[in-house]
Amino acid sequence: MAALELKFDAIYSGEMERQTDTAALVMEKICGRGDRQQLVIRPDFNEYDAHTIVRLQIPTMIREDPQIANALERLVTDGKALKMVFVRAMTAWVSGKWNAPEVETWPQYVDRVRTGIATVVQENSPGSDVAVFTSGGAICVAMLLALGLSAEQCILLALQTINTGVSVFHYSDGELSLSCFNSRAHLDLRKDPTLITYR
Repeated sequence: MAALELKFDAIYSGEMERQTDTAALVMEKICGRGDRQQLVIRPDFNEYDAHTIVRLQIPTMIREDPQIANALERLVTDGKALKMVFVRAMTAWVSGKWNAPEVETWPQYVDRVRTGIATVVQENSPGSDVAVFTSGGAICVAMLLALGLSAEQCILLALQTINTGVSVFHYSDGELSLSCFNSRAHLDLRKDPTLITYR
């Protein structure tokens, strides 16, 4: 971003540490300050609580499919096992077949992110360049709004989001449209495959 001399009229992030830390690092490089004074923090851009969503469903998932127990033992080392458990739990959540009082529902999450996007649009004049530092779930909701994706497609898309990937959206005449999804050129230029991480 610094090499491209990008400038932002406003910079937002969720309130999660990984979001604010990434924003501060970028601000230091492109704005000359990492003190976060210009950073607008909105909890609307926080990630959903995937850990709790998955953890609370584990007993039911094991009862329904004993293979889940084997997959749980390999979660850290086996990407296929992680995908199996994650997709099963998240699909139940987004479909509304599973909910828990301590976890926001998928419609609540979508509404939260939609509110955040609407607020950013409202607080900035047309033609403004705005950066939002968030997480895969919120990016996928933006994709849902821009492309009309289903909730299930959003969950599969979340598995593709790369840490520090860059997505670009345009907002005009009340419509959100997609220009670029999940660009990792800044990582590829470093020629270090270990920089490509997903979770």
